[in-house]
Amino acid sequence: KDRWPTQKEKYKSKNIGSWCVRQRAMKKQLTPEQTAKLDAIGFPWSVHNERWEHCLKLLEEYRQEHKDRWPTKNEKYKSENIGSWCATQRRRKKQLTLEQTAKLDEIGFPWNVHNEH
Repeated sequence: KDRWPTQKEKYKSKNIGSWCVRQRAMKKQLTPEQTAKLDAIGFPWSVHNERWEHCLKLLEEYRQEHKDRWPTKNEKYKSENIGSWCATQRRRKKQLTLEQTAKLDEIGFPWNVHNEH
């Protein structure tokens, strides 16, 4: 799967989810080599960013299937409320990073709900 383990998730009887949580908490104490190794595999230092990227990917998939429209406010896609996520991005536009805003702009994200169709 294209995801990282949740906090309590185990893999081969090891609590890999807790290990990931510890790496994030101890980032400043990790050696540059340890940080580089985690960066090299795309380790998500922020769980929030990982979730945001997941939702963006779903939105991109949604748009591939529905080229003529954007999700409505309460629309679900692959068990995610992608419509609500879109509404949240509009509401929180000023809190998004420049990178997040740029990624949404790249896919033609309608910031004004009246321009969705």
